Amino acid sequence: MHNLYQRLLVSLGVILFTLIAIYFSAYTVFRPIFSLFLAAIVGAALWELYKIAKIKGYRPLSALGIIGSIAYVYSIFLATEYPRFDVLPFAFLLFLLMGGFVVYFYTRSQPLVNLSLTFFGLIYLTIPLSLMIPIIFDYGRSYLIFLIAVTKLTDTGAYFIGSYFGKTKLAPYISPNKSWEGAIGGFLIGTLTSFLFALFYPKLGFTLIESIIVGAVLSLASQFGDLTESLLKRDVGVKDSNQLPGLGGMLDVVDSLVFTTPLLYFYLKLGY
Repeated sequence: MHNLYQRLLVSLGVILFTLIAIYFSAYTVFRPIFSLFLAAIVGAALWELYKIAKIKGYRPLSALGIIGSIAYVYSIFLATEYPRFDVLPFAFLLFLLMGGFVVYFYTRSQPLVNLSLTFFGLIYLTIPLSLMIPIIFDYGRSYLIFLIAVTKLTDTGAYFIGSYFGKTKLAPYISPNKSWEGAIGGFLIGTLTSFLFALFYPKLGFTLIESIIVGAVLSLASQFGDLTESLLKRDVGVKDSNQLPGLGGMLDVVDSLVFTTPLLYFYLKLGY
């Protein structure tokens, strides 16, 4: 129970801080600050992923990946603000790839595996999560709040319902504590959250039917993202990506957003 209370308290603090950051992002002067805030979160999650890889004996280029990740996220912001910079993110990725090869021109430390791991982190975390920037700046902060609410309430619903009613294992090899009851409960809560947004906040532009479909897809993607991170941690044999009180790690915080963020962005991009 102490761990549960600690988790709730820390989660509420993180949610409050995030909502404040999203609120001020509407002001032009705070846009670069919000982008740096997001870049720092992504960089921290990437550092934890690289740390997990090192437990297995691999040696990804952590400094290159993290600095490049922060630069990439900020380049997405610049490309969103200034259309003339729309090639900047691609240029950063190209230079990062070239830089990674240059490092291994002078070392024999398993370049194929370690380069692959370095850029897997960018593909898995940095590129998907960076799409929060065009979501909030091109479509509005309400959509980012919607995304986080549906994703995290799915997680919360799955956790609580699974804790109290979970009996049937969902994926025992990946995560022995996850259950089908929790997954179904999280799915229903996430979908309901989306429906309530459409019902009480029509400015989003979702019809009630659309909200159910979007909520269902995001809820499934949220739980898929959680399972993917659990798979990586299981391979190494760690429970949390870090030891942040009540959270585990930054990677544990963002894992469920890895797939929901691009899916919502694609929907907005294609639908509006």
